[in-house]
Amino acid sequence: MKVFTSLDAIAPIERWNDHGGRGVIFFRRVLEWSDFRTSIDFVDYTVIPAGSTIGRHEHHRNEEIYFIQGGYPLMVVDGQVRRMGPGSFAIVRDGGSHELINDTAEHVEILVMQVGMR
Repeated sequence: MKVFTSLDAIAPIERWNDHGGRGVIFFRRVLEWSDFRTSIDFVDYTVIPAGSTIGRHEHHRNEEIYFIQGGYPLMVVDGQVRRMGPGSFAIVRDGGSHELINDTAEHVEILVMQVGMR
Protein backbone atom coordinates (compact mmCIF):
# COMPACT_ATOMS: atom_id res chain seq x y z
CA MET A 1 0.00 0.00 0.00
CA LYS A 2 1.30 3.40 -0.99
CA VAL A 3 1.45 6.12 1.58
CA PHE A 4 2.84 8.81 -0.75
CA THR A 5 2.94 9.24 -4.51
CA SER A 6 3.15 11.99 -7.10
CA LEU A 7 2.21 12.52 -10.73
CA ASP A 8 5.91 12.76 -11.62
CA ALA A 9 6.35 9.15 -10.50
CA ILE A 10 3.65 7.79 -12.84
CA ALA A 11 3.93 7.72 -16.62
CA PRO A 12 0.76 8.80 -18.46
CA ILE A 13 -1.13 6.17 -20.42
CA GLU A 14 -2.51 7.22 -23.80
CA ARG A 15 -6.03 5.97 -24.47
CA TRP A 16 -7.90 6.58 -27.72
CA ASN A 17 -11.71 6.81 -28.03
CA ASP A 18 -12.28 6.09 -24.34
CA HIS A 19 -15.70 4.51 -23.73
CA GLY A 20 -16.57 5.18 -27.37
CA GLY A 21 -15.57 8.84 -27.13
CA ARG A 22 -13.48 10.79 -29.60
CA GLY A 23 -9.77 11.54 -29.62
CA VAL A 24 -7.08 10.82 -27.08
CA ILE A 25 -6.93 11.17 -23.31
CA PHE A 26 -3.94 10.73 -21.02
CA PHE A 27 -4.46 9.20 -17.62
CA ARG A 28 -2.35 8.23 -14.67
CA ARG A 29 -3.61 5.62 -12.21
CA VAL A 30 -2.42 7.45 -9.11
CA LEU A 31 -3.80 4.91 -6.64
CA GLU A 32 -5.47 1.53 -7.11
CA TRP A 33 -7.62 -0.76 -5.00
CA SER A 34 -4.60 -2.44 -3.38
CA ASP A 35 -3.56 0.92 -1.91
CA PHE A 36 -6.71 1.06 0.24
CA ARG A 37 -8.39 -0.93 2.98
CA THR A 38 -11.79 0.40 1.93
CA SER A 39 -13.85 -0.11 -1.23
CA ILE A 40 -12.06 2.56 -3.30
CA ASP A 41 -11.27 1.04 -6.70
CA PHE A 42 -8.90 3.72 -8.01
CA VAL A 43 -7.91 7.36 -8.20
CA ASP A 44 -6.96 8.64 -11.67
CA TYR A 45 -5.54 11.94 -12.86
CA THR A 46 -6.65 12.50 -16.46
CA VAL A 47 -5.93 15.11 -19.11
CA ILE A 48 -8.47 15.51 -21.93
CA PRO A 49 -7.01 17.58 -24.79
CA ALA A 50 -9.08 20.10 -26.74
CA GLY A 51 -11.66 18.32 -28.91
CA SER A 52 -11.43 14.97 -27.10
CA THR A 53 -14.27 13.29 -25.22
CA ILE A 54 -14.95 10.46 -22.80
CA GLY A 55 -17.94 8.66 -24.28
CA ARG A 56 -21.26 8.01 -22.56
CA HIS A 57 -21.17 4.91 -20.39
CA GLU A 58 -23.01 3.47 -17.38
CA HIS A 59 -21.79 2.45 -13.96
CA HIS A 60 -22.92 -0.68 -12.19
CA ARG A 61 -21.94 -1.61 -8.65
CA ASN A 62 -19.71 1.43 -8.31
CA GLU A 63 -19.87 5.20 -8.11
CA GLU A 64 -17.47 7.85 -9.39
CA ILE A 65 -16.57 11.32 -8.23
CA TYR A 66 -15.15 13.74 -10.79
CA PHE A 67 -13.18 16.77 -9.61
CA ILE A 68 -12.38 19.33 -12.30
CA GLN A 69 -8.92 20.67 -11.65
CA GLY A 70 -8.51 22.69 -14.84
CA GLY A 71 -10.51 23.60 -17.91
CA TYR A 72 -14.20 23.94 -18.69
CA PRO A 73 -15.68 20.67 -19.99
CA LEU A 74 -19.31 19.83 -20.58
CA MET A 75 -20.40 17.02 -18.28
CA VAL A 76 -23.53 15.01 -18.93
CA VAL A 77 -24.70 12.98 -15.92
CA ASP A 78 -27.96 11.05 -16.27
CA GLY A 79 -29.02 13.39 -19.06
CA GLN A 80 -28.30 16.57 -17.10
CA VAL A 81 -25.80 18.85 -18.86
CA ARG A 82 -23.56 21.29 -17.04
CA ARG A 83 -20.55 23.39 -17.98
CA MET A 84 -17.99 22.57 -15.32
CA GLY A 85 -14.98 24.58 -14.21
CA PRO A 86 -12.02 24.37 -11.85
CA GLY A 87 -13.17 23.35 -8.37
CA SER A 88 -16.39 21.67 -9.62
CA PHE A 89 -17.47 18.17 -8.65
CA ALA A 90 -19.81 15.67 -10.34
CA ILE A 91 -21.09 12.40 -8.89
CA VAL A 92 -22.07 9.42 -11.01
CA ARG A 93 -24.18 7.04 -8.95
CA ASP A 94 -24.66 3.30 -9.26
CA GLY A 95 -26.84 2.69 -12.32
CA GLY A 96 -26.12 6.17 -13.70
CA SER A 97 -24.45 7.26 -16.91
CA HIS A 98 -22.10 10.05 -17.84
CA GLU A 99 -19.85 11.53 -20.49
CA LEU A 100 -17.34 14.36 -20.65
CA ILE A 101 -16.92 16.62 -23.67
CA ASN A 102 -14.00 18.98 -24.08
CA ASP A 103 -15.41 21.32 -26.68
CA THR A 104 -12.97 24.09 -25.73
CA ALA A 105 -9.56 25.13 -27.09
CA GLU A 106 -7.81 24.25 -23.80
CA HIS A 107 -7.09 20.89 -22.20
CA VAL A 108 -9.13 19.70 -19.23
CA GLU A 109 -7.60 18.16 -16.10
CA ILE A 110 -9.70 15.93 -13.85
CA LEU A 111 -9.26 13.74 -10.80
CA VAL A 112 -11.53 10.69 -10.79
CA MET A 113 -12.17 8.42 -7.82
CA GLN A 114 -14.23 5.24 -8.21
CA VAL A 115 -15.72 3.50 -5.19
CA GLY A 116 -17.01 -0.05 -5.47
CA MET A 117 -20.20 -1.30 -3.86
CA ARG A 118 -19.20 -4.50 -2.16
